[in-house]
Amino acid sequence: MGNLIRTLWPFIGLLTFQAAAHGLRPGDVILQPLRCYLCRMIELQERSDYSHMGVVVEAGAEVWVAESLGSVKVVKLADFLGKGDRTRAHLLLRPREAGPFLLKEAVTPMLGSDYDHDFRWDNLGRDGREALYCSELVAKLLNQFLLEDLPTKQMNYTENRDYWERYFRGHVPDGLPGNSPADFANSPQLERLGTYQDGAWNWN
Repeated sequence: MGNLIRTLWPFIGLLTFQAAAHGLRPGDVILQPLRCYLCRMIELQERSDYSHMGVVVEAGAEVWVAESLGSVKVVKLADFLGKGDRTRAHLLLRPREAGPFLLKEAVTPMLGSDYDHDFRWDNLGRDGREALYCSELVAKLLNQFLLEDLPTKQMNYTENRDYWERYFRGHVPDGLPGNSPADFANSPQLERLGTYQDGAWNWN
């Protein structure tokens, strides 16, 4: 019996993960803590636990998440969650507006677009298409379906200023429009569904 349970355990875990994931639907936002130096600088600047994010674009037999990391892509939920910091919780959010959010179709023209390392709201990538950073991508996808757009703010890089001067090669985009995962965490336009951490779902 013990050997059978050990054999079946990975499949039981997968079924449990999939069952919990089915609580998600298109338009749901996942804020993610990552482990990298730039990620830590973003979290310190924004006074937030989150440095990356994605949005659910399809939730059928498999849940798919759109993100901009390296480039704009759609990945399986398990792969998206698997790269996060397992020691910290991911935050699950849902727009208060009902939708529908036809994000699978909306993200298609953006696939393959460059990641926006300069964190600008309107600059172009190497291929002449708009470059997008993670929270910019999510806002521009959701805003196609929301009655009230998720707003931008004036970005500033005051914490660890020497780092940002080096990162932006002396051209820090202070005062320009933008957003961050922290703005989604604090947005009154989104409700908190719960958290995910290291395989465990905690729904509100």
